[in-house]
Amino acid sequence: MKKFLFLLAATLSTAAPVHVDLPTVMKLAGANNDEIQLARVKHTETIAESKQAWQRFWPSLSLGVGYRRHDGNIQDVAGAVFNAYKQQYTVGTNIMIDWSPGDLYYSALAAKQKALAAEQLAEKSRRDIVTQATSRYFDLLSTEASVAIIEDDLRLSHDYEKQLEGAVTAGTAFRADLLRVKTQVSRAKLAIRQEQEKRDLAAAALAETLRLPAQSELRPAKSDLVPVRLNGKTGVATMITQATQHRPELKAARAATTAAQLERDRARIAPIIPNVQAGYGAGGLGGGFGNNTGNFDDTQDFYIGLGWKIGPSGLFDKQRKVITNAREEATNLQTEQIKAAIGREVVEAAAKSQSAHDQIAINDEAVTAAEEMAKLAKERQASQLGVVLEYLLAREELTRARQSRVQAVTDFNKAQHELKRAVGK
Repeated sequence: MKKFLFLLAATLSTAAPVHVDLPTVMKLAGANNDEIQLARVKHTETIAESKQAWQRFWPSLSLGVGYRRHDGNIQDVAGAVFNAYKQQYTVGTNIMIDWSPGDLYYSALAAKQKALAAEQLAEKSRRDIVTQATSRYFDLLSTEASVAIIEDDLRLSHDYEKQLEGAVTAGTAFRADLLRVKTQVSRAKLAIRQEQEKRDLAAAALAETLRLPAQSELRPAKSDLVPVRLNGKTGVATMITQATQHRPELKAARAATTAAQLERDRARIAPIIPNVQAGYGAGGLGGGFGNNTGNFDDTQDFYIGLGWKIGPSGLFDKQRKVITNAREEATNLQTEQIKAAIGREVVEAAAKSQSAHDQIAINDEAVTAAEEMAKLAKERQASQLGVVLEYLLAREELTRARQSRVQAVTDFNKAQHELKRAVGK
């Protein structure tokens, strides 16, 4: 993929337009977008936090040396104060444990669920960007096809203009008819320029999504202008069921709900489990009165204790329980909101897809009728049975019908990709 991106960037550095097809656009959108990278970085961060949460179970280990000296008054354990001059030095290791097993366990489980949620949100970002790139690609394809249709109409109008110029010169046609055709030619040129502007704007929008240079002259592959059904004839209810099983944002919401439930259990159960503190030190100790540096020998210390925390974040902390219960309820409500939004998206995408499919069939009929009408008008004009205006109107109707069909195919393909994303594929 990196090699492909390098070659594409080198190609885009030239002034010539670059033709891209739909698979290329989808690959670039999924691999070259900083929004996706940002979501992946967030996922990496949550994975590290999850691992770190489990690592808190490990004891801390320290290795060092120390020196201590005292001159002057000191008090013994019985309370007597006296002058002392002494020193000591130590060499050794210390192992310390300061555990809150309940907090550590539940926080580690919650961190794992948060990492899972971040992973699903990263996948959601990827799918959203790919769908956006696909939609902008079809917009570009639609404007390119519209330019081609109008250029074809302009070519025929130019030919007709030349025929009328000869007829006007020969005195067999009216100059007013020639002027009507010239007006039609100018109108076609204006329409082409307007569609070219739309094409350039669509190319810029697509380049933005693909994170390509803004000046990239992207052009679509014309072979993609065919209706493609990506989803079988599945009922809406079945698709909604599939969506609730496969949509990554719903998986993320469920993971967040599980994390909130673990935080609730942490507030309820963790304070009951005692904290554990333990330490062990081993090494050597030496020193003595005044400047005595001898008496060096082995020394060991060991300590263990259990305790419970009372108050905030401990026993009888009612507010912490209220907070975690509220957060759990909030995540449940958010999950239901996401589920409702997913159902609406599936219904909308299915309705758009079916409507566009029906419009393609209607436009096919309109194109066929317009082609026959233009043919008959041309024959009538050639036999002097019709008028120029009739032929021009027939040509205009044919161009409009062809453009309408292109838009219907574009809407259908966009709706199919939107439906695919909505279902969670």
